[in-house]
Amino acid sequence: MGNLVLRRATKEDMGDILKMQLDIFHGEQKIPPDLVYLFMEKEPQCWVAVLGNSIVGAVAAWKENGQAHWGRFVTKQNYRGLHIGTALAAFSFDDLFAQRIESIYMEARESAAKIVCKMGGKVVGKTVPFYESTVTPIVLQKKDFYKYKAEITP
Repeated sequence: MGNLVLRRATKEDMGDILKMQLDIFHGEQKIPPDLVYLFMEKEPQCWVAVLGNSIVGAVAAWKENGQAHWGRFVTKQNYRGLHIGTALAAFSFDDLFAQRIESIYMEARESAAKIVCKMGGKVVGKTVPFYESTVTPIVLQKKDFYKYKAEITP
């Protein structure tokens, strides 16, 4: 995956990001389309994974009640299992923590929860049903993420 580019999303990327979210969140998970679009009202900061000229993954963060939230984590179906999402998650966490954020809250699907917990995330509540699956509340602290990074860096 040598030509994978991870970067902050631009305004021009938002149409592709929303289409990917709609395909996955509504098409696969049966979340109503209006809820998919609603997150734009939160003025999110987004990151993308790009292969060639195509966005194949995206994630977002936003502030809610003074707390950083992370989510809207998507990878196109044909690119799952290649660790693109893991690389994108780590990239976005690095960027968020560089912005003086100390902790990030999320309600993650099972696959995202596994990725984040391997990076130091801690489950902070019960898993609850959410449309076609479940979500688990998780908090990732800056100190725990950088401990994880130190352990995997040669």
